[in-house]
Amino acid sequence: MSRPTFTSKFLAACALTAFSGCAMDGAEQDVNPAQAPEVVGQVQGELDYNPGSGWSLGWSDEFEGSSLNTGNWTTLNSDHDPVTNNCNFGTGEIEYPRTQNVSVSGGKLIIKAERTNPTTVSDTKCGSHQRTLFSGRLHTKGKVERRYGKIVASIKVPSGYGMWPAFWTLGSNVQQAGWPASGEIDILEWHSNEPSWMKSAVHWANANNQQADWGTGQSGSGNLADSFHTYEVEWDAGMMVFRLDGRYAGTTFYHNESEFQQNHYLILNLAMGGNWYGFPAAGSIALTQGQPKTMEVEWVRWYQKGGTTPPPSGSGSVSNASFESGLSDWTTWTPNGTAGAAISETYNGARTGSYHLTHWSGAPFETWTYQVKTGLANGSYKVRAWVRKGGNFPIARLQGKTSGSAAPVYTNLGTYSGWTLVETPTINVTSGYLEFGFHTQATTADGANFVHMDDVEIVKL
Repeated sequence: MSRPTFTSKFLAACALTAFSGCAMDGAEQDVNPAQAPEVVGQVQGELDYNPGSGWSLGWSDEFEGSSLNTGNWTTLNSDHDPVTNNCNFGTGEIEYPRTQNVSVSGGKLIIKAERTNPTTVSDTKCGSHQRTLFSGRLHTKGKVERRYGKIVASIKVPSGYGMWPAFWTLGSNVQQAGWPASGEIDILEWHSNEPSWMKSAVHWANANNQQADWGTGQSGSGNLADSFHTYEVEWDAGMMVFRLDGRYAGTTFYHNESEFQQNHYLILNLAMGGNWYGFPAAGSIALTQGQPKTMEVEWVRWYQKGGTTPPPSGSGSVSNASFESGLSDWTTWTPNGTAGAAISETYNGARTGSYHLTHWSGAPFETWTYQVKTGLANGSYKVRAWVRKGGNFPIARLQGKTSGSAAPVYTNLGTYSGWTLVETPTINVTSGYLEFGFHTQATTADGANFVHMDDVEIVKL
């Protein structure tokens, strides 16, 4: 989705023509917002995906459990986007994003679009006004930021005039560089006038610091809406290839722009109306009160080239971060002689590599496994790690401390059947010192009490 100060209707023009490629540079075209007949598609089940040889999974969210993993995602609850610092997202969208319209259930992320009675909404940046259309928007800024690879998701978009579901990225420097100098990769956008088409686009700033655009697309065998499909970009330093259900989409984008040589973060949202539909009135959107529509996401995955996962984005190097060298560079301490509960092992599988840290014993135990970094630049940090956990623990924490005697800043670990990315609250480092790691306590003899931990990182915000 084109972002702040986006006045070009490039994507709208591409959306209304059946194309195999659409390359433009800052051009504007008019849009016909009339609703076209929709193609009837075949209903599919949920989808799996094989990235092919030479690729390893660097990050994913499988949307297990009953709540959104806030270690991965931030939801918006306002017309104002604090990352891009604008109202209505630069596209004139007429939905209002709310956290309550984003949920996780049945192994899926669900973004709900709904029509309500006129409701007054307000925030300090965008003012007070009435809305009848509400939806959801979430992003990984400051939490999951990477460069290059295969970014792919299994998504079911909703049908109907005015629906504008999107899966896309922005450059992580958007707050400093602004848009389009940050760069933007639109993996999926869908328009009801051509419901069989996956639309993809790229936006950046040209040599004159003006908006530049490139687009492509791929048609499915029927209406893409209301059934799951995989939407993908393969991105490296010189090109991007887009795919629908594994099929090559139109043309390849060859590039050397600096906007696409840096980390990007992910965005998922279900917009309505806006410039892509020619700024229709809220009453014309195909959404009936009491009958919400949903954009559903089965999983999102970010693959990297090679057989091992590259170092995660962020600041601060963690020694032996995935425990491939046993517990070297880590310290384990206990107040009661149960340090043996902390081991590096292969049992039940690592997230990456062969090994992971486990806290487990058939007897009661309490143990810390931690590492100390000194000489860090002062500022705000978070500690992140991938975790699986089962059983009952009075204490199970990922934590950080700014001195040996300081109170820890921590997040309590929940129960996770699959590998889940967790993070601490913000830690304010003022003397260059950060002690970080895990503290667990099991007070009963129960072999079902276990915590697996892998791929630890510290990130400067």
